[in-house]
Amino acid sequence: MVGRVIVEKIRRTSQLLVIASGRQRDRLQQEFGARQDERLETVELDATDAEQLRRACESVDLVINAVGPYNRSGADIARTVIDCGRHYIDCANEQVHYERLRGLHKTARSAELLLVTGAGLIPGISTLLAAHLLGQHHEAEAVDIVYAQLRPPYRDGGQASVMSGVLDAIYRPWSVHEGVRMPVTLGRSVRTTELPAPFGSRRLLEVPTLDVPILVARAHLREIHTWFNLGDQPAWMFGLIRLLNPAKRTWAYRVIDRIVAHLNRAEFDRAIRQGLGAQAVLRVTIFGAGKELGATLHLTDGASPVGVLPARIVRDLASGKMEKRGLATPVDLYRWADVREEVQQCVLCMEVDGE
Repeated sequence: MVGRVIVEKIRRTSQLLVIASGRQRDRLQQEFGARQDERLETVELDATDAEQLRRACESVDLVINAVGPYNRSGADIARTVIDCGRHYIDCANEQVHYERLRGLHKTARSAELLLVTGAGLIPGISTLLAAHLLGQHHEAEAVDIVYAQLRPPYRDGGQASVMSGVLDAIYRPWSVHEGVRMPVTLGRSVRTTELPAPFGSRRLLEVPTLDVPILVARAHLREIHTWFNLGDQPAWMFGLIRLLNPAKRTWAYRVIDRIVAHLNRAEFDRAIRQGLGAQAVLRVTIFGAGKELGATLHLTDGASPVGVLPARIVRDLASGKMEKRGLATPVDLYRWADVREEVQQCVLCMEVDGE
């Protein structure tokens, strides 16, 4: 679903030719068949097949990888793209994926190629918002990022994001607590938070994302945490995941993938019966020296904002405005003010302290 949003955003904001690819021809036809014209083509492609990907790279200038979970094959896909002499962009949130891409930085930079990760909503827009707030409050020592949604925008949406968190948890992603880098065990850090209407009281699960290492590198933080709405995921599932270790057992990954898919669809159907829309909320708060600053985006849905950063990067590369090369995240490329107007098109209301 992320791929569809990105394709549509690029088509709406540029005159560039977009080639949408995927492993299932029927699915491609369903998603893009009615939209195909001189600026949109579709190609059947398994991006995890290096030879197929190399052939596909021959006819493009850059590749946007929307194939999650990224901690499974993201770094391999990025390596193939860079080896083919093409720019690479993804929307990954996994810390382990970021660490793997560090190994490609010198290769990409020496080849004059841009290698971008974390260019989504959280991380991505969340990172830019946090950096913006930290720039106004130099004594801030804590960052708290929360994301929740009433339901996914699509019945089959959100699967890769959940599985990304599941797999990344096996690698013990870290947050910062009282100035100490702390690995977080999946399912053991949970809290309940009151969010603006219509979200209300929400049970949140801590899933450390790429926001953590990016922002820690830019500010002296004693606390940083990223939280996601737990929804209907049962507590027993996290113990099962830790026991089965799907990062090392393919069969275990498939079992958990099926369980998560069933739970997601059931939750989506229940939300539809209850008349809930696809609205989402992103809240970023920073604290320190007795002062608090925050930003809250009440989003029309959780998918639309994901297309903002990839499409912007694509346009800036095509126009020659983007000079950065090597590994980069959105805060290396933009300020919040640079993307604010486009993000605003995806929100019902937006409150950012200092604006």
